[in-house]
Amino acid sequence: MNKNLKRKYHLHYAASIIGGFMGGYAIFNHCDIFGNAQTANLIHLVIKLFSADFSGIIYLIMAFSAYVAGNVFAVLAERLIKLDLKLVSLVTSSIAVIVLGLLPSVSNPYTAILPILFAMPVQWYAFRKSGEYVSSTVFSTNNLREAVMSSTKFIIDRDEAQKHRAAFYCLTLLSFHSGVALSCVTSLLFSVSSIWFCLLPIALTLAAYLNTVSLSFRRITRKMNLMQRIH
Repeated sequence: MNKNLKRKYHLHYAASIIGGFMGGYAIFNHCDIFGNAQTANLIHLVIKLFSADFSGIIYLIMAFSAYVAGNVFAVLAERLIKLDLKLVSLVTSSIAVIVLGLLPSVSNPYTAILPILFAMPVQWYAFRKSGEYVSSTVFSTNNLREAVMSSTKFIIDRDEAQKHRAAFYCLTLLSFHSGVALSCVTSLLFSVSSIWFCLLPIALTLAAYLNTVSLSFRRITRKMNLMQRIH
């Protein structure tokens, strides 16, 4: 494995820690609501509509709208903002942490996690691929499926490519759930104020990003110098 690819993987793992922390924080502190995705929220929304139970439905619609807005923002940011989308995602997550940290006493759990619902689809889009692998850094279902299937294929076929694939997805899962563990421990100690600790994996991801970019920049510089010497 070349050095550049290894650094891209490390960046992906670091971003997964952010996703794990955000997911764990929302579930632990806000009534078991997972703020990184919308599957459960949409199921609750449909159940309320078809059972004619309209209590609290406005909060489900707000959660859905925040998640949609995050996806729209990710697409627009990629086209309109002259910054790497990964950096935009890290800024968005940092702002979400600050908002959550400064407004910790919001009573409704859906309203309380609106910043997470907005920031996580931005992260999903920004860090959706690492090297040749497509992988989410904000939830685990597909990563688990890939890890199990790749491991099974390696055991049966002894294919080294499947071994490397399984290792990538297993390490992504490990990184994500280390973020969950961090959110759990800090939430036990600091309750909703534990959100500030998410700045740690954000800083780690920024460092990994800069490390990756610096290596790419050095390689481009060497190629340019070599071309100048040839000419």
